[in-house]
Amino acid sequence: MSEEVPGYREIGDAEYALLGPDGSEWREVTGWLEPGEVRQLVDEGAVLVLDLCESWVWGAELDDEVLAHVVTAVRSHKLARGKYSGNVIYAPSLWRDRAERKLVLLAEENAKRKKVIRELRGDYEVVRGL
Repeated sequence: MSEEVPGYREIGDAEYALLGPDGSEWREVTGWLEPGEVRQLVDEGAVLVLDLCESWVWGAELDDEVLAHVVTAVRSHKLARGKYSGNVIYAPSLWRDRAERKLVLLAEENAKRKKVIRELRGDYEVVRGL
């Protein structure tokens, strides 16, 4: 099996799939997670991936250094305000593949405002046993 470069592939009008290094294809469930949700999903076995703009870390560890860059929606909104707008966070999202495996993607991005986070999160609700 050949290793592919992870990345995004357009699959529809403003809809993207995430391609893994093994050729797996993941679809987004929600575009925003809170830090506690990230921790819970990873603890339950979700694959953790870092999109660091210039590189990918597939199967990353959720250590304190990584978790420090995952902020709450409230903190992100504060960081996104004018004088702090250059702050970089790991924007967390949840993805699933056809086998229903879960993947938490932490993408290096600028902090987001509340309105943007609400749009990214959509109608996603925390459900036990995700």
